[in-house]
Amino acid sequence: MTQSLWSRLSILSRVLVVATGTIATQPAAAQPAAAPFPTGKPVSMHVGVGPGGGNDQIMRLVARHIGNHLPGNPTVVAKNTPGAGGRRLAGLLANTAARDGTEMGMLHRGLVTEQLLGDVALPFKVQDLTWIGTPSGATDTCIVWQTARVQSLADLKQHELVIAGDGNETWQVYILQRLLGAKVRTVLGYPGGSAMNLAMEREEAGGRCTYSWQAIKAAIPDWVRDRKVRPIVQFALTKHPELADVPLIMDFAQNDLDRRALHLLMAPQGFGFPFVAPPGLLPEVRDMLRLAFDRTMQDPRFREDMLKVRIETDPGKGETLERIVREVYASSPETVARAKQLISTN
Repeated sequence: MTQSLWSRLSILSRVLVVATGTIATQPAAAQPAAAPFPTGKPVSMHVGVGPGGGNDQIMRLVARHIGNHLPGNPTVVAKNTPGAGGRRLAGLLANTAARDGTEMGMLHRGLVTEQLLGDVALPFKVQDLTWIGTPSGATDTCIVWQTARVQSLADLKQHELVIAGDGNETWQVYILQRLLGAKVRTVLGYPGGSAMNLAMEREEAGGRCTYSWQAIKAAIPDWVRDRKVRPIVQFALTKHPELADVPLIMDFAQNDLDRRALHLLMAPQGFGFPFVAPPGLLPEVRDMLRLAFDRTMQDPRFREDMLKVRIETDPGKGETLERIVREVYASSPETVARAKQLISTN
């Protein structure tokens, strides 16, 4: 990529620190002695969506290779744990999963800021999860089907676009409505990405939002190759190199407060496809999982498999994700309030 994920996260980090002030560092609590990794036990790797689609592909590729870099080379079992827009999986990892390093999962990146910005009460704190790393950042887009009446942001001011959604695909619509006066309507209730894609092919819906360019190329490359869809806006901190002519939502900020609010809202894009483990792991177990993930990201066999399915590899470390989560949750009240206004249903 022309500009790496971690330069993007560095930009975000600086903006948030300026907006919120320096985050105090708390003394580390004493930790119990480390227990050995249970090398004879299989490892479960979850993803919060059903089979098929880009997120499922990425999780399965990591599951296929990470066991080669864990002590004892354990069997890693890929599991689909869909439900509630990824909240079911997050709750499982936070509250009931084993805390010995044998359960991990890939979260929906939107959960990173949900507790800060959303109205959903979650029985856990996202900040407490153990952040392992990400294979890549993500550039979310709104895409439109080739026969849709809307083919550009300018068209959105003249014609209504019906968006297929599953509960995670509404906040981009509200931003478009508030910043651009766009005519967008979301139809919810689709069980997942495959069903939403089918709705577009059947022309039940004219488009989708919160669909990363990386996942589109991985899951439905023929759509890109045959120009069946067109991205009309990017929801990210910086433009994807392949989408230089597609407008960036950051360009529509009307003042400094809007820019800070949009930075906060776009923070999850840098997390891309974040892998996490339960909270409260022994430091030695946490570090072991992070090291295994990092080594997987550099494994030539893994990178070759990623290329085969057209998934970009621009890996980021768990320590960086953890730091950015802390900074996000230290955002100023004014920034949070404006971000909430931009995605409010009212």
